[in-house]
Amino acid sequence: MPDAVVDLTVDRPFSSTVEENAWREAFQRSVAAVRACYEDWAAEHSATRLCYLAVTYLGGGMGYHAEDAFEQPLGGIWAGFAKTLHRELPNCYARVVDLGTESVERLPRIVAAELSHRGRTEVGYRDGRRRTLTPRRVPVGRPALHLGTDDTVLISGGGRGIGWQLARELARDFGLRVIVTGREAFPSSAEPWFGLSEPELREYQRGLWSARRDGRSVAEIRREIDRTGKLWELASNVTAAQREGLRIEYLACDFTDRGQVRAVLAQVGGALTGVVHNAGIDTAVRLPKKSDGEILRTVETKIEGFRTLFEEVRESELKFFCNVGSLTGRLGGMVGQMEYAAANEGLARLGLWARRRTRFPVMTLCWPTWDRIGLITNFSASLRYMAPLDVQEGLAKWRRELAAGSDGEVAFVGYLGKGLSPSQAVGFPAVPELPGFDQAYPKIFHLGEVLDHQPNTFLRSVFTVHRDWAPVAADFLVEGAEALPVSVLLENAARAAEWVLPPDGPPLGLSRIEAVVVPLSLLRLRDAEVRLEREVRGEYRGHQWVVEATFRRAGEEGGPEARLRLVHSPPDGHDPPAPTERPDTQVRTWRTGTPALRWRGVVIPSADWHQDPAKRLVAEVRPCADADLWVSPFVPRATVPVAALENILRATTHQGGGLSVSNDPLIVGDIVLHGPQRGDCRITGDPALGVWKAADAASGEPVVTITGLTGPRN
Repeated sequence: MPDAVVDLTVDRPFSSTVEENAWREAFQRSVAAVRACYEDWAAEHSATRLCYLAVTYLGGGMGYHAEDAFEQPLGGIWAGFAKTLHRELPNCYARVVDLGTESVERLPRIVAAELSHRGRTEVGYRDGRRRTLTPRRVPVGRPALHLGTDDTVLISGGGRGIGWQLARELARDFGLRVIVTGREAFPSSAEPWFGLSEPELREYQRGLWSARRDGRSVAEIRREIDRTGKLWELASNVTAAQREGLRIEYLACDFTDRGQVRAVLAQVGGALTGVVHNAGIDTAVRLPKKSDGEILRTVETKIEGFRTLFEEVRESELKFFCNVGSLTGRLGGMVGQMEYAAANEGLARLGLWARRRTRFPVMTLCWPTWDRIGLITNFSASLRYMAPLDVQEGLAKWRRELAAGSDGEVAFVGYLGKGLSPSQAVGFPAVPELPGFDQAYPKIFHLGEVLDHQPNTFLRSVFTVHRDWAPVAADFLVEGAEALPVSVLLENAARAAEWVLPPDGPPLGLSRIEAVVVPLSLLRLRDAEVRLEREVRGEYRGHQWVVEATFRRAGEEGGPEARLRLVHSPPDGHDPPAPTERPDTQVRTWRTGTPALRWRGVVIPSADWHQDPAKRLVAEVRPCADADLWVSPFVPRATVPVAALENILRATTHQGGGLSVSNDPLIVGDIVLHGPQRGDCRITGDPALGVWKAADAASGEPVVTITGLTGPRN
C-alpha cells in the first residue's frame, strides 16, 4: 500500500452554465484511491507514515482572498473530504494545498515540501507567500433589508427539519409567501397514514412488519417505514400551517434537474425575493459500506442543486441567496460523513464564487448539529464533537443574518466535545474567540508531535520545552543545571491523558495522580531545552479510567524514565478509593545519588515555612500565574496546582525535615486533586507521616493532598 496519495482533483475552469462531469469523475477517482488504501490505513498506528494531499485551484487564498482568481471553486469538495478522513483513518495526515495561477509551475516542489510538513490542514500559495486560514469572530451586521407580505421565499428541501422551522418562522412573523419543496409529490389524502396522529403513525408503521409474511425483506420494510415517516411529517407540517393561515405552499422539485427548477420558478412567478438552498442528503456510514452512487448523490444535492438554482436566478432582483451549510465542511465531519463534509465545503466555496458574479448577497451559514432536528442520524454520537444548537436560538441567528444581508461564509461554532482528535487540533487553528477555548487549548498546547496514536487508548508523542518560551524551565535547578519542574511534568501528563479518555460514558475528571517516580536527571535542560518522548495509555479499572504515563528523553535508549498513573473518576462528590497498586519495585533510573536541588522562586512563588505548635510545617503560597509559566500568544490554563505542589516538594528537601526527596529518583505515593488553586494556599505538612495538605487560604476548601513522599529505594 502507498504511504501517500497526492490528489490533483480537478483543475478545469468552472462554469455554472455548462453541464459537466469533470468533478464527478475526479471525485470518484479520489474515493477509489482512498478505498484501495482504507483497510491498511485504518489499521496503521504510526502518526508519521500516512498522508493524503489534495491540490485545489481557488486562487491561492482558498477562495477567501479578495484577489483570488477562483478558477475552480469545486476544490472545496476535496477540502471537506480531506478534513474528515481522520475520523475513519485516524493516523492519516491530510492537507489541502490551494494554488494561484502563478504557483502552478512550482507544484512539484510545493507538494514535496508539504508532504513532509505537519501543521495547518489548509494552506495556499499566492504572490510568493504561503497562507492559511484563521477564524475570527465578527458580529452580525445591522438590519439592511425589509421582509413583508409582498415577498416570496423559495426553500429547497424545506418541507421538514430546520428548513421547515425557518419556513414557519418567516411566514408567521413577516406574513410573506414561502414555497417549500421536496423530491416527491405532495402526499394524497387517500394514503392510509394521511391525517394520523403521531402515536397512530407509529402503530401503522409497526404493522408494516407483517409484510415479511409476503416475502418482503427487512431492508425493504425499513425503507418503507422511513419513507412513510418523512411523507407523513411533510403532510402534517404543510396542512397544519395552512390551517393556521400561513402562506406556505409545497412544490415537488429535484434541484439537480434544470428543467424542474425552471418549472418551479415559473410557478412561483416574478415575486421571488429570497432563496434558501437547504436540500441535503447524509448517509452516515463508514466508507466501505456505501456505494459510489450514494456518495455522488450526497454531493450532487448540494453542488448541482446550487448550480442549477443559482444560474436560473442570478439576474433576479433577490434580497438574499442563503446556502444552508454545515460545520462538517469547515471543521470536518463525524464518522461516516466524508462526502457530506465534501458537499458542504464545496457549497461554501461555491457561495464565495457566486457572490462575485451577482448583485445580491450570497451567504453560506455553516451550522453545528441542531438540537434533535435536521439530517443528523445519531444525535447522541454528535454530542462527542460539539454541543448542539438550540432550535429557537438558531432561528433567531438565522433571521438576523438574513435581515443583515450577510455575505460569504458564516460559521456558528459551539463548545467542542470529547471528539476533538489530534490531527484536527493541529490542523485547525484554535483561537480564544472559539467557545470552550479555555477547556480545549491546554490539551492542544501540551499535545506535542504525535508519533503513534490509537484513538481513546494510546498516544505517543514528543513534547519539547525550550527556555525561550517556557521561563519556568529556568526556575528549577538540578546540580546547578536548569531543569523542568516536577509539577510542570505532572501538568503535561495530565493534559496528555485527556487525549485518551473514553468517548462515551459518564464525564470523568482527574482525581488522583499516583505511583509517581521521576528521575530528576531526566528533567535537566540540554542546549536550553528538554525533549521528552511521552506515552499515555488508558483503560477502565472498575468505574475509573486509569492512564499510565511514561516519559523518557527523545531519541535515547536506556536512559532515565519517569512513570506515573493518572486516575479519572466520575464526579460523584466522593474522594476516589485508595489505590490498589504501588509503584513497581524495579524502576529504571539513570543513576542514584544525592543531587543538589534549588528553586529560584522567580516564576513559581516560594513559600516561607515555619512550625506550628503541633510541630507541623506551615506556609502560605500565592498561585503561579499561567502567563508566568509560558511565553505564548495563548496561555494554557493549568489543571494541577503548580505552586502548591512545587513548594511541598521543596519543603521536603530541608535539612531536619524528616523525609527527603533529594535522592534520585523522586518517589511520591499519591497526589489527590480536590480542586484548582484559585488564590493563596495554606499548606500544612507532617514530615513524620509524609502527609501534606494544601487548602484555599480564604475559604478553607481543599486543593491537594499528597501522601507517601518517600526517599530512594535501596
